Amino acid sequence: MKKIYLLFTALTVFSFGFGQTFTTIDRANGTGPTATDNISTVSSVGLTRGAGIVYSSTGNANFTSNNWTVGATDQATAEANNDYIQWSVTANTTFEITLDELDIRLRRNANGPANWQIFYSLDGFATAGTALAGVQNIASPLTTTDFNLPSLGVLSGASGTITFRLYAWGSIANNGFLRLIGNGAWDISAAVPTPGVRLVGSVATVSTNSIESDITILSTPGVPDSNIDYTSFNATSGLTVFPSANSKAIGAFTIRDGGATAPDTDTDGTILNSIEFAIVNSENIAAIAIFDGFTNVAEVTTVTALTNFTGLSLTAPDDGTKDFFVFATYKSVVTDNHQIQLTVNSVTTPATGSSLFASANAGGAQTSIAGDDNRIEVTASQFQFIQQPTDSNQSEVMVPFPTIQAVDANLNQDLDTNITGISISTVPASSIVAETYDMINGEATLDNVVFTDTETGISLVASAPGLSGTSGSFDINGPLISIAEQNFDTATGWSYTSDTAFFGTVADWGDTIGYFGEIALADAAPINNPTFSNEILGENDLNDTANPFAVITFADTDVSAYTDVRIEFDWQVVGYNNNANDIQYRLVINGSNSGGWVTVFDGNGSINDDQGRVKIDIPDGNSTVGLQVRLRNNRADGYSGYDNFRLVSEFDGLVYTNVGGWKDNISPDATTGALDALIIDGTYNVGSNIEIDNLIINNGATTTVSFGQSINANTTIINNGTLELNSVSTSYSSLITNDFQGEVVYNRHVNQFANTGSSTGANDLISAPVTNSSQTFLALRTSNTDIPSGNIGGVFSYLFGPFDNNANNYINYTAADDNSVIASGIGYRTASTAATGSTFRFVGDVETGSISTPITVGTSSIFNLVGNPYPSYISLADFLTANNSAFDLTNSGVYGYDGDATDGFTIWNQAYSDANPSAVITPGQGFLVSSQAGGGTISFTPAMRSTGTTDDFISGRPNNQNLAHLKLQLSKGEVSYNTDVYFNNNASLGMDSGYDSAMFDSVTPSFAIYSHLVENNAGKDMAVQSVSYSDLDNVTIPLGINTVQGEQAIISILESNIPEGVNVILEDNVSNTFTDLQNIDYIFTPTTTLTETGRFYLHLSRGVLGTTDNVLNGIEIYTDSYPKQVVIKGQLEHNTTFKLYDLQGRLVNIQSLNTENTIQRVDVSNLTAGIYVVQLESNSSNRTQKIILK
Repeated sequence: MKKIYLLFTALTVFSFGFGQTFTTIDRANGTGPTATDNISTVSSVGLTRGAGIVYSSTGNANFTSNNWTVGATDQATAEANNDYIQWSVTANTTFEITLDELDIRLRRNANGPANWQIFYSLDGFATAGTALAGVQNIASPLTTTDFNLPSLGVLSGASGTITFRLYAWGSIANNGFLRLIGNGAWDISAAVPTPGVRLVGSVATVSTNSIESDITILSTPGVPDSNIDYTSFNATSGLTVFPSANSKAIGAFTIRDGGATAPDTDTDGTILNSIEFAIVNSENIAAIAIFDGFTNVAEVTTVTALTNFTGLSLTAPDDGTKDFFVFATYKSVVTDNHQIQLTVNSVTTPATGSSLFASANAGGAQTSIAGDDNRIEVTASQFQFIQQPTDSNQSEVMVPFPTIQAVDANLNQDLDTNITGISISTVPASSIVAETYDMINGEATLDNVVFTDTETGISLVASAPGLSGTSGSFDINGPLISIAEQNFDTATGWSYTSDTAFFGTVADWGDTIGYFGEIALADAAPINNPTFSNEILGENDLNDTANPFAVITFADTDVSAYTDVRIEFDWQVVGYNNNANDIQYRLVINGSNSGGWVTVFDGNGSINDDQGRVKIDIPDGNSTVGLQVRLRNNRADGYSGYDNFRLVSEFDGLVYTNVGGWKDNISPDATTGALDALIIDGTYNVGSNIEIDNLIINNGATTTVSFGQSINANTTIINNGTLELNSVSTSYSSLITNDFQGEVVYNRHVNQFANTGSSTGANDLISAPVTNSSQTFLALRTSNTDIPSGNIGGVFSYLFGPFDNNANNYINYTAADDNSVIASGIGYRTASTAATGSTFRFVGDVETGSISTPITVGTSSIFNLVGNPYPSYISLADFLTANNSAFDLTNSGVYGYDGDATDGFTIWNQAYSDANPSAVITPGQGFLVSSQAGGGTISFTPAMRSTGTTDDFISGRPNNQNLAHLKLQLSKGEVSYNTDVYFNNNASLGMDSGYDSAMFDSVTPSFAIYSHLVENNAGKDMAVQSVSYSDLDNVTIPLGINTVQGEQAIISILESNIPEGVNVILEDNVSNTFTDLQNIDYIFTPTTTLTETGRFYLHLSRGVLGTTDNVLNGIEIYTDSYPKQVVIKGQLEHNTTFKLYDLQGRLVNIQSLNTENTIQRVDVSNLTAGIYVVQLESNSSNRTQKIILK
């Protein structure tokens, strides 16, 4: 039987003698060695590099090398500089290789080596090698070329190794490469489908022993074991298994003489001299040993991926078997869940006296890793901070994110630990915001570590049931304020430019075209930096084949007002494994480049993927700061992303947080005008009048000012969050600053809508306390749905609009006015549908400069509706000082609407202002002013701004010397009307512009009280009259009453601020009564409808009004122009004579007056215009007054 096997063996050996491909070498790019494919009688080692050249990580799949010696001219120079690529092939025991041909496929770039030559060695180049063939040349760069070296006849010798080195020279630059390219036609099997090198020849043996033996896995209980506690097996040498085991069995094997088809053809057993294992996860093993029974027959204490045991003599008897075991111990540093797998990689037997193995690897027996076989088990006992916390800032998320792992005593990560709700605290206790984190696969990222206060020398403590860990110490510095920011979506204030045009579409990201520009993070895989959000600046394959940089320049920004300034930005790279893949930055200080380029990431390093945050401190004392970031990348699988560029300053001032309130309980008040304040988060309610230097409101934070309270910022307010000012019907909040960044919400109270059928209305006159181009009428009515609306003349309209003095009417806006911007300085009539009024929401910019509002004389009215443009009160005195000259002489002052048209306008003229020097006009208040002939301009200036708490047009009660005031009221039932008399030394008995104000539009209602001027009376009905303070001693003021016949009316004092001792007497010359209004109201029922002056007079004197007083002093004398006449009003004594003299003293008219009438009209149409003197004489009195005929 064995003779038959011998014949088969001889036939097999003979067949191997023909030329065939016996080894192929893979060309996959990497550090090497590359994979190989062999017939069963040889083994090989793939491509590696000599020390003179380096792995070229260009992203190409083929084995690429650069850094060839520049300028080398021959093989000797290449050899001297170790510029070579190496591989080898080894014959099995008793076999010999005959190498007949070698095929190789090569390619170079223009800078790469053009010349090459292969040498071989039978002693691993311990001595000089031998040229395999002559010098070869790659003539054309970037051209793939197949080279065939034939008729070589190189013999390995029995069980010998042939080592090859390809030397190359002629490179002209360091980036010149030489590349091995794959050829699918050369493969032996699918193990290496596209080899770059092929070896052709024959492999033969002269041994007569069988070649059928193998090694198989021995099925033994407990080998391999599962979930191994590695800490129980930690000996570094001297492995034992009995009686005291210090190692763990990881494999059991059987040597089979004759293999699976025993018996074999010879009479020898199989002797195993050496065995090499390929060990998966060998880095975990401290020592490994082969045991024959309980005897350690070979031990290795330096375990690698290919571990060789020599000096063995494990013998399977002829046609029998031999079992052996592999035991191992573990290092203190291991990887949890790594499974150790042994694969027989190569074996040797003696050249004689032993059967041979059928293949170089004896069948490649492989231990099991099914399930948990040979799995290393790490059991966590603590948390370890693998990313320590770093110094951060108050209310900022700490970056980089601290990261913890569940580890054992040796600090090995337990990948099986999954925990929900890990708590994070500090030692000592601090202002950390409470947060919990989940751990997955033994790791948790603490991505929301925030502190609400500054801290010094604290540490994080991570805690979970049975596990805890403490970090190193760190500090939390003051909060950051944003000076400029660019995150490519929500914050784009820090403008930037690129010297390289953006290109590509989302579809080009990751393809051959590439991409450069802003891109959604969701479209930018594999970019996934957790600090990125929404839009980022992304780049893929910048196509910079000549290696130029694309430079992003962020605009110079003024930092002169800040200290402790720094720049931050986040970045990430993936696949940046090339010398031409880099990120760098450079500062621009005060308009000039500062220093050289600073490297953020160097693609020529050992790391290809990375991410982080750059923080750049800026020295104090600079005026402007800018930033340049430059990058380059010519890899289709290279990506980079950038986000969150910020120019920030560390804040030093008063700090408010939602959790802690005001730091150290120090809050802004009226005394903090030299300090800055920062609202980090939450809502700060301003409940008093505060003064501050700079106020900063962070994004997401809110500051709300209660009604009647104010913020006065001496320098700047920066609002990145929400600033809201509030009001009620009787009190308004104020904001005063000369510089404001951001927008403000002002909730301005508006009076209720008039009841259905009302002829007077309630309504309101308002203006925009804040506005900008975005606050159109559409935006306003959309956010304020309580603006009354309905059909007017078939057109859907809104009770909102300005005043038209050509039509003498208010405009009602319609949808056609939706694009009209609500302008500053313009008044609007409106109302609220709410029963007691409501607040209208105005959103816009704070006006910090002057506003000029034009006013005109319309065809129907001289009045214009204007309004306070500031979100603060304005001083009435300052407003009148700036604008009195623009008003009509007889209608000077502010005509304020108090919500009831029946009692007349509230008129604040100079007399009122003098009597009430602290009077202020509320924020968002609309009011009417008259225009002088030809029109003019109303000025609102920042100097007018003031704080206050008052309602619209409510009189004050100052105790001013030489100033007095009297408000008279005419009332009947629920209806009333008022008129004012001021006593001010700036006024006279005649017309005083600014102090005397006529009825609105010179129209006196049918129910009204008013006065006429004491002197130079032109018959104009005055709503407000002012006389000298000295006239309190003795003055008679004509009063006009308009009321209907038969209805009882009351004349009374509504407000009084006159000195003691002054009598206020009302004369009714029809009923011949004198009433002291300070003691009693005057009640009367007219028998005729009253529409003029002449019946009632107001007498003021410091003495008692006697019967001997000159009654003619109460008579009104004035002129009319059309017709030209002199009008005398009042009750005359019997036998009163009218005499008129010119300036030369000539009597030009004389007549007796009818004392039965209270109105006398004397025709003077025959007289020329000029100045005349009227003299009235009676039996007991006389009166003289100058008049002007026009």
